[in-house]
Amino acid sequence: MSNLEEIVKRYKKIGGEIESLLQDTDKMFDNTNAAILDIDEYQKYLLVYQSHLALDKAHNYMKELSKTTFIEGYLKKKSNGRYAIGEYELSSGSSLDIWVEDEDSKAGGYYLFTRLEHRGDYYAFDKPSLELEGRKARIRR
Repeated sequence: MSNLEEIVKRYKKIGGEIESLLQDTDKMFDNTNAAILDIDEYQKYLLVYQSHLALDKAHNYMKELSKTTFIEGYLKKKSNGRYAIGEYELSSGSSLDIWVEDEDSKAGGYYLFTRLEHRGDYYAFDKPSLELEGRKARIRR
């Protein structure tokens, strides 16, 4: 059975191949007129499209494995309505890790990779009901 570090190494190793496939797929989409495809080709096109979306999301998670912490602290809403960690201001679409308490975790919680979005106010995309003010967070690069 593989351990966590072996699995992480394997994910990092295939990341480049996946990135190349995603780029080639984007080019194929740009150069394909889906309206002229026959029924079987169109089904393949749609399946590749759905696979591309899922693979792109997975690839973004894989890239996180190679990042290190750039800034860590507590989210505070500034007078302009945006959140910041220290002096580092965030906006809609900003990726970050937010701390989520979990009594079942040995560490008492975990960092959740998510992004900030805005609809009336800022929220964590993957946990929209989570209170952001004063929440421990970090940015990794």
